[in-house]
Amino acid sequence: MEELKAFRHRIEKHFARLTNSEQKIAAYLLANFDQAAFLTASQLARHLEISEATVVRFARSIGYRSFPEFKRVVQDIYRFKATPATRLQHKLADLQSGKGHVLHQIIEMELQYLAEVPHSIATQDFDRAVKLLLKSKRIFVFGTGPSRILADLMELRLRRFGLTIFGLTESGRDVLDKLLLLRRDDAVIAAGFHRVTGELLAVLNHARRVGAPAILLTDTLNAQFKKRASVVLSARRGPVSTFHSLTVPMAIINAIILAVALECPATSVASLDLLQSLRAESGLDFSGK
Repeated sequence: MEELKAFRHRIEKHFARLTNSEQKIAAYLLANFDQAAFLTASQLARHLEISEATVVRFARSIGYRSFPEFKRVVQDIYRFKATPATRLQHKLADLQSGKGHVLHQIIEMELQYLAEVPHSIATQDFDRAVKLLLKSKRIFVFGTGPSRILADLMELRLRRFGLTIFGLTESGRDVLDKLLLLRRDDAVIAAGFHRVTGELLAVLNHARRVGAPAILLTDTLNAQFKKRASVVLSARRGPVSTFHSLTVPMAIINAIILAVALECPATSVASLDLLQSLRAESGLDFSGK
């Protein structure tokens, strides 16, 4: 894998031969590598007020075969250097330099991310995801690491609606045991952010192999998995270089859960009523959960 030092050297080596517009891109990359890593060609062009064709040409000018190859290299470099420790350090620095109490800064940040959701997820993609879940015989929910919280929530809520749910929250090869049960008439919904893991690859590849539709909830992995997933729902969790929030993906998961209930309200309410009766009969109606 190309390292950041080698990537910077590549740009500096070609800099003198670049056009003025291409030098503008190079200068931006050298100064703002973290922010540029996950911009599309059109986003980078808009930000620098140049043409998208210039951005694509720049990738070839510094030795890459195409812009997708350039982007893949840049993202791989960044994922390698953006460790949890460095992300926390960046966020702490932001909070120290920001104005107001830390609580108010975080609330404002979360509200900004939530306000972007209507622009990052098309309603037709959201509706299609819900329909795929409702059409399926069983639903497999994948999430590991911090994303396990999302998977656990969806598994709990949808099971209470009377749906057959399997949680794929194990790490390593243990996740494959339940994955063996996946069939064509099932559906997968997976949460995967920032980094391509072996487990995420295994889940999406197997879903594609058996013909089961897959819904991916992600922030930066759209390009890598758009051919493996039936629907991709984008959930911005903040810059890749900083501490990440689960507020936006949690809100999207809650919206999916309630959208499913809206499509089959009688069944969902009947299942919850049965659960309440079972709790009362068993003397377990005390938790309020």
